[in-house]
Amino acid sequence: MDTVARSRIADPSLAPEGEQRIQWVAKHSPVLNCLARERLSDGALRGRRVAVVVHLEAKTAYLATLLADAGAQVVASGSNPGSTQDAICAALVARGIEVHARHGASSDEFDADLLAVADTEPEIVVDDGAELTARIVEHRPELAAGLAGVTEETTTGVSRLRAMAAAGKLTFPAIAANDALCKHLFDNRYGTGQSTLAAIDRLTNLTFSGREFCIVGYGWVGKGLARAARGAGGRVTVVEIDPVAALEAHMDGNRVASLEQALPDADVLISATGAIDCVPHDALQYLKDGVLIANGGHHEREVAIDGLGPGEEVRPGVTEHGLGDGRHAYVLAEGRQTNVAGGDGHPVEIMDLSFSVQALAAHVLASGRLGPGLHPFPDELDREIARTKLATLGLSLAEPTARQREFEARWSV
Repeated sequence: MDTVARSRIADPSLAPEGEQRIQWVAKHSPVLNCLARERLSDGALRGRRVAVVVHLEAKTAYLATLLADAGAQVVASGSNPGSTQDAICAALVARGIEVHARHGASSDEFDADLLAVADTEPEIVVDDGAELTARIVEHRPELAAGLAGVTEETTTGVSRLRAMAAAGKLTFPAIAANDALCKHLFDNRYGTGQSTLAAIDRLTNLTFSGREFCIVGYGWVGKGLARAARGAGGRVTVVEIDPVAALEAHMDGNRVASLEQALPDADVLISATGAIDCVPHDALQYLKDGVLIANGGHHEREVAIDGLGPGEEVRPGVTEHGLGDGRHAYVLAEGRQTNVAGGDGHPVEIMDLSFSVQALAAHVLASGRLGPGLHPFPDELDREIARTKLATLGLSLAEPTARQREFEARWSV
């Protein structure tokens, strides 16, 4: 009852529905289950106050549950009110975890929920987009001194942490979980590619075969989106500002073009940068009639959809906007991250890897071994996660021979 009283959620009666979803995740998270038993059970997290602020759906809930099972005092909120699932919030509260989140919360309500989490004085923050970390530093600076550390899930969040460090504000340890190999190589590429297209399909019920896709950004997320779009029968044009990334996109078989060249042909526009205004207001004039606009990155302003003017919901999660001259554009999930605001996010098996990174990063922070500043995820833990995943698949690795080891150790010709 204390947990219920402390929490702010939409509807506690939704708990059975949310519990069913969490149980499904538990059945398909062999890596996290194994590492939780082997690593998190050593008592390092016992009694530590941990805040989990990631898209609040079933996979995040399972991570929060495992941290609580390891003895942590966990409080949770969502990193985006558009992706928060009220049934999951209710299930977490029923499991005894304090939650401050509701689907569709206003900007002010979202801020209030995150500040309520900050006021629990967390020692360890599992963050997405540095949403909680930035608010602690800006609005609760006295609490920053009590942070044992932050582990960050996203490209956008890591960029914010770097900016924090440059401004002299990163006075606590932070782990760039997003940069872990077992995160960005699989989550950003395979997870985003599959789940974004699945959400577009779910929202629009339109075919992909033969459609022109414009992917803005060719980092790991953009690569995954382009791969998934080609696999679905689409033709892909990539827009990039980095010459190396643009050349890679070309070598991968994609058309590379400027926004002015790409947008008039695009049936589906997907942003994949994690920054704002990758498609600025003045580029909207080039949009094709009937274009679908999706967000595969992070920030809601990746495409300057506020420049489209008012829209009308023509299907759940799809808003039609006039472009002038009789042309129309369809914005998906209000410009939020399409895969989580318009679907269930990444596949469970992908997040099994990503949240193994987050769980082990929280465990490292609990040890107190890291000093202030931004740190990489330990390489040996990355490889432990990969080995564990291979073992769950029944796959084994070859071992180097004695002669190979001797050759690698020799410097002379």
